[in-house]
Amino acid sequence: MIIDMLLLSGNKEKVVVVPIVGIGGLGKTTVAQLIYNDNKIQSHFDCTHWVCVSETFDPKVMVKNVLESITQQKVEDLALNTLKDLLHKHIKNKRLLLVLDDVWNEDTEKWVRFINIFSSGAAEGSRIVVTTRLRIVAKMTATEMIVPHELQGLSELESWSLFEKMAFKGGVAPGPRYIEIGKEVTRKCCGVPLAIRTMGGLLSFKDTESEWEAIREKQLLSLYFSGQDSEILAATLRLSYDNLPSQLKRCFAYCSLFPKDHRIDVKMLVQVWMAQGYIIKSGQFLLLEDVGVEHFKNLLWRSFFQEVTKDRYGNMKYCKMHDLMHDLAVTVAGMDTICLNAINLTDSLLSSGVVNLERIRHLSIDFENKWETRVWKIPTLLAKATRLRTFMIINVAVGGVKLEGRCEIFLNMTRLRVFGLGDAKMEVFSITFNKLKHLRYLDLSKNGVEILPNEITRMVNLQTLNLCLCEHLRLLPADLGKLYNLVFFYLDDCSSLTYLPAGICNLSFLRELSLFILTEAAAKNSRLAGLGELKSLNNLSGKLTIKGLELVKDKSEAAAANLKEKSQLQHLELWWSDDSNNMVARRCDHERSVLEALQPHPNLKELQLCYYGGTSVPTASCWFSSLMNLVRIELYCCGKLQSLPSLDPFVSLEELVLYNLESLAYVQGETVSSLPFSSLSSSNKDLQFLPSLKSLKITDCPNLIGWSLANMEESPLLPWVSTLEIESCPKMVTIPHFLINFKKVELMDVSSELLSVFGASLISPSLPPAHPRFHELCLQYVNDLPQGLMPQLTSLERLNIWFCSNLTTLSPSILRHLPSLKELHILSCEVLELEDYDYGDGNKGNDENDSVPPRFLPSLRCLVVQSVPKLVTLPNWLQFSSNLQQLDIDWCDNLKCLPSWLKKLTALESLGVFRCDILSRRCTSNTAEDWPIISHIPNIQVDSRHVQKEGCYLEMEEEEEEAEQEQEHEEEASSHTHISRYFTLASLVAVIPFL
Repeated sequence: MIIDMLLLSGNKEKVVVVPIVGIGGLGKTTVAQLIYNDNKIQSHFDCTHWVCVSETFDPKVMVKNVLESITQQKVEDLALNTLKDLLHKHIKNKRLLLVLDDVWNEDTEKWVRFINIFSSGAAEGSRIVVTTRLRIVAKMTATEMIVPHELQGLSELESWSLFEKMAFKGGVAPGPRYIEIGKEVTRKCCGVPLAIRTMGGLLSFKDTESEWEAIREKQLLSLYFSGQDSEILAATLRLSYDNLPSQLKRCFAYCSLFPKDHRIDVKMLVQVWMAQGYIIKSGQFLLLEDVGVEHFKNLLWRSFFQEVTKDRYGNMKYCKMHDLMHDLAVTVAGMDTICLNAINLTDSLLSSGVVNLERIRHLSIDFENKWETRVWKIPTLLAKATRLRTFMIINVAVGGVKLEGRCEIFLNMTRLRVFGLGDAKMEVFSITFNKLKHLRYLDLSKNGVEILPNEITRMVNLQTLNLCLCEHLRLLPADLGKLYNLVFFYLDDCSSLTYLPAGICNLSFLRELSLFILTEAAAKNSRLAGLGELKSLNNLSGKLTIKGLELVKDKSEAAAANLKEKSQLQHLELWWSDDSNNMVARRCDHERSVLEALQPHPNLKELQLCYYGGTSVPTASCWFSSLMNLVRIELYCCGKLQSLPSLDPFVSLEELVLYNLESLAYVQGETVSSLPFSSLSSSNKDLQFLPSLKSLKITDCPNLIGWSLANMEESPLLPWVSTLEIESCPKMVTIPHFLINFKKVELMDVSSELLSVFGASLISPSLPPAHPRFHELCLQYVNDLPQGLMPQLTSLERLNIWFCSNLTTLSPSILRHLPSLKELHILSCEVLELEDYDYGDGNKGNDENDSVPPRFLPSLRCLVVQSVPKLVTLPNWLQFSSNLQQLDIDWCDNLKCLPSWLKKLTALESLGVFRCDILSRRCTSNTAEDWPIISHIPNIQVDSRHVQKEGCYLEMEEEEEEAEQEQEHEEEASSHTHISRYFTLASLVAVIPFL
């Protein structure tokens, strides 16, 4: 029903808002996720984005959050007008779906301001799904004539089905009495999925009938005092918590240190649990972190966590907590575990008595990713928090935060177990670490420190030391080997570090060591680490990068690393010197023998070889082909590498990256054992080559001729590749076959022959998903667009033609093959001419009264032409693209005027003219020469001036006044937000929560 509403056209509103309303735990977010991931939704909308809103609803913050969802990057805290322009740039004329999850805002003015900003940039047919617990919010946000979808609870049958899956192993009850009790418990959950999952998860850990009876009695007692559905749900969740083992109770309550909707790093969470002593070894597990992971899985099964994401190796990476679970965590944690807002955390607040500093055990400071808090003055009254076991800063904005004030106050926190100062931008440590003797978790990542003081080695209880992205770090403590209890040691991207001190071998509990550096002086200096330090560290897991391998003298030295015994290692990077002069002098046979001795365990998931100087890698007679579990291979700047072993064994491989392999002629010089494409039939489609490969990237391989020695008919089929990048491979003329199911293809600085071959290599899928999908093709530095390229691109949606300085024509005969094309971007093509459609008899069809030829680019919505000096007039075929909504012309000085037929394009919503001297003058006002041609376009921008906005012509004074009003709104909203945050914080902390 909701999907039909989203796909339905004909609503008079440009952007339609569909709210989903219901009590907490009913499954609003789950329903929204199912809608979001539906195949029909994904194919209907140009892009889909998700934003978690929660309690803070400020138009500026909302625009920033939507931008971050679109770009998948942190966005600086810019002025609202700037953020709005950036948003419009990304969503302009795109039909998109935006999900706003968990909206609480009842302020109509704030909602209207946000929806106006969004609607003015999005294309017609865009949709917003809002999830909320409040009917008043659903009514306020719903578009006229749209009835909010009020989510109902599960039916009795659906409830029982969900409970069975959670409570009974294999879905089978041990006996009839369990079914009787289970059905009674399920009925009391009132069809609320969160309550059913929670109770089912709780009972799945109870084995006897008497334990089930006891849980049922407790449930009935707690529900006796509950009235509304929300109270019943809260009581159910509390009952589930009350029945947790004591160690899990502490682990869960600790999570109240993270704000609502926070994306929690699972590995970090386990590490801080370890640091607090919440994890105790059991006989089944030898390592604390393994016990911690089981604790997390236990809580996850009981629904205390949700929305778990995994990395490419299948490890749990991030999770979230349901808002109701977060409320429960805050309640059970009490007043000794608090998350405070950085903006409002001042000495005046602390002196007010709202926060009892002498009682607090665990404190986190939330910077909410706000740029205005890039400098934070440490409140002096924090010195009173002498009983702290946790202090950490979280959600720091891009660029970090500089701590001002007396860092010495941390010296009073002698009971600290967890100290998180990531992104604190500290250059010199003024903290005396020897007083923090209980410290077990220390995060100093993204700091500017150059020397880590040796006194840090006195913290003998330290388990986790995170120094990632300390780009200026040069020296580690000489006595690092004295940190006998160290388990996790992170040095990723410490680019200034040139060696490691000896003694790493003493860290027998070490599970993760992200970087190991060899230095030439190690042979003469016993205080510097050599590869032999790794020999006994066989519990290493995660990622290991070894640098300086050109310094290894012989095979025996390399073998001392004993990599083949490290069965839990998942990601291995092997680096030789990037000095090109040094590489010439290095012996190929020596480097090959070193690589042979660095044999990893077959369990390895990812392998990167960087600046390797051998002509080949170990073949089937050695170890390369034994790594059948690899999901990613990257060969980077291996200038002498002439051949690769057969890739046939790598059935799990998902990504293959070949970068700057100057001597490589064929990716597969050997015969491919898989069946060639020409011999494949419907009965043996499962025999494809590299059946799991999703991403193929080949860059800067100047002598690469093709995929294999076989001709094109015998090339293999790569059925699931969705991302393809081939760049600067001018001699390449053969590639495998592909099914047309691409997200993005980039072909840069390749031959015309390869472009034709690429077109011929594309196969329409005959198996689900049967509909071919080709989202984006980017062509850069190509000299020609051969006729053989386009016929197979009928499903292409976006075409970029960039920096093609020798490309002379773009003809209608090429473009006519692109009926699905929605966006065409042409950039920096100095000699390119956009040819007209030819009616015959010399008629170019430039008269607005000319008859319309067959439909041409019927799906085109956006055309951007930038820096094309030979563009003298817009091509006449554009007048037949009746769905065109956006036209941007930039730096095309020879385009003197616009054609009269532009008036035909009634769907055109936006016109931008930039850096076009004469044309800009003809469009800059309602008295300019081309105004009669463009006046029907609702939004017109000429250089920096908005001439027309939402169909209203703007005089110069009106435009300036509008900008000033936006600035005033922004300042007022910012002020109200800070005030409301303070009172919310004060009220929440002052009241002791209860259930």
